[in-house]
Parts: sequence; structure tokens; C-alpha cells
Amino acid sequence: MDKTKTSEPIYVAFAEDHMTVRETIPLFLEMQGGIKVIIKAANGKDLLQKIERSEIKPQVCLMDIMMPKMNGFETVSRLRHKWPDIKILVLSGFLREEYIIKMIRSGANGYLSKDCHPKEIKKAIVEVMQNGIYNSENFTPKLIAAVRDNEITIPKLTEKEMQLLKWCIEDMTYAEIAQHMQTSQKSIEGYRNKLFHKLGVKTKVGLAMYAVKYGYVTIEPGIKPQ
Repeated sequence: MDKTKTSEPIYVAFAEDHMTVRETIPLFLEMQGGIKVIIKAANGKDLLQKIERSEIKPQVCLMDIMMPKMNGFETVSRLRHKWPDIKILVLSGFLREEYIIKMIRSGANGYLSKDCHPKEIKKAIVEVMQNGIYNSENFTPKLIAAVRDNEITIPKLTEKEMQLLKWCIEDMTYAEIAQHMQTSQKSIEGYRNKLFHKLGVKTKVGLAMYAVKYGYVTIEPGIKPQ
């Protein structure tokens, strides 16, 4: 017998930009019992705003990575800073190790493939509430320990360096980027040179490719980086 059916429900928030998925998964979870989805959001920004306004805070946040306005990486970091007790589960079709590593560093408690059976999502929610973490095929204790012990590293970037990375996907000169970042072209060139050294790339195209590969930006038509 499922013990979650006879106890208080676990309050969940779900962020997913595809409406069908956003409506279907909560329906399935609630039909299984023991879980109540109190927030459904279309992107990270929407999620944070709804949590802020909600009298009842979610105990678990389930979210996609590639969302408009605010992607999952930034959302996890902000969630962890603002509400450190909320457990965070990532549900994504992107299973590249660099994405998982970045999510571990950001503070995620588990990482699920979108190809998983819906019952595994419920299992993950229950286990992350009980144990503080959900280990899966991609989110293993060995990988988590390696990242936390700095055996696997991702270069640490300053806020300005991350902003420059985001703007590098746009068809702009460094002078134009400087205007958007409200700084001098000389400062931009300084950030650029530090990024070249840290990331091991030599061109603006290399910076743009790194930004996309490691999730600093999501490619959404008509949406400018923030």
C-alpha cells in the first residue's frame, strides 16, 4: 500500500513550457494520490513569481531546463538562494553530462529523463522528500561526489562574464554589446579575454557555442538574453 495516500500530500510546483506536458503530468501525479500540484508555471520566471505569491510554498519543484524567459539553470540557482528548503527535481530531455554537472552545482536534488515512466516521477518526488536526493541512472552518487569534491570542474565565471556569454549569441559587435551591458568596449574586451583564457576558446563564435552547450542561454526565436 502506498503510504503517501494516507498522509498529508506533498505539495509540488511544476515548470514546463509545453502546455500539454504541463497539464498532463500534474493530472497523473494527483490521480496516483499523495501529491498535490499547487503551482503550474510556463517558465522559470513565472515559477518564481507564483511561489512568491503563494501562501503555501511547494515542498518540491519539478522543472524543465529549456524554457523561455528564464531557463532551468538560472531558476534552480534562484530557488536554492531564495527557498533553500525546497527540493528540486529536473525533468529534461537533455542528458548530456555537462548539463547534469551544472545542475548539481546549482543545487538540484535529482535529474530525470523526460523518457522516464510517469510512475518514476512520483517515486522521485517521494524519495527526494524522504532522503533529500533522488539517485537515478544519470544522477548517480559517484557523479555527485566527484562534482562536490571538485574532481569534475566547470570554470567559475563572474556575473559580467556570464552576461557577455549570453550576448555572444547575438549578431552584434563588441561595441554594441558594450552598449547593452552599459559599460565600455574596453571593459567588454577585458571580460572577453578572461573568458578566452578560462574556457579555452579563441573567438566570439567559440564563446557563443560554449554558452549554448552549457546552458547559459536557450535558443528561443525573438527572445533576447537577460
